[in-house]
Amino acid sequence: MKTTAELEARGLKWVSTSGLRKNGELRADDGEVLATIRQPRIWSSLVEVEAVGNRWRFERKGFFRKRIEITSVGTGEAPAVYVYKGNKGQLEYADGRVFLWRPGDFWGSKWVWTTEDGVPLIGFKTGGVLRLSSQMSLHPDFEDDKAPSLLIFLGWYLIMLYREDTTSNAAVFSV
Repeated sequence: MKTTAELEARGLKWVSTSGLRKNGELRADDGEVLATIRQPRIWSSLVEVEAVGNRWRFERKGFFRKRIEITSVGTGEAPAVYVYKGNKGQLEYADGRVFLWRPGDFWGSKWVWTTEDGVPLIGFKTGGVLRLSSQMSLHPDFEDDKAPSLLIFLGWYLIMLYREDTTSNAAVFSV
C-alpha cells in the first residue's frame, strides 16, 4: 500500500464493478487500480479485499448483535471486528484501538471514519444511481501508523452494505 501522502495526491475513488455482487475497485485519477473488493459467491456476505501488501476477508454475521468479522488471508488472524450500532458502528482492534464509523449527512451520501475523540480521518462521498461510486478524502490527521489502511477498505464495504440494506427496505415497504 502506498503512503497516505501518495494516496491523497493521486485522488481516490471507489467504483462498483458489478451490479449484483459487492465488487469494487479503488482507482486513482489516472485509472490505476490500487485495490479490489470481490464477492466470490452472490448470496454470501463474504468479500475478499486485495491490495499491495494487504489481503483480508470481511464477513457480516449475527442477527441481533450484527458485526463484521475481519480475517487476514495470509495469517488467519482476526485483527479487528466491526460492531454495528444502528447505522453507525465502531471498529475495535485487539490492541484496544477504536475507530468510529458514522454518516456525515442525513441522506447517507457522506460517511466518515473518526477517532474516538471525533477527529475525522477518512471521508467518503457517494454517488451514482446504477453504479455506486465514492470519492474518498484522507484528512490531514490520517497517519499510517495511527489509522490503518483497513479503514479505507472497510468503509467501502460498509457503504455497499448500507446501499443494499436501504434498497431492500425500500422494496419491502413499496409492496
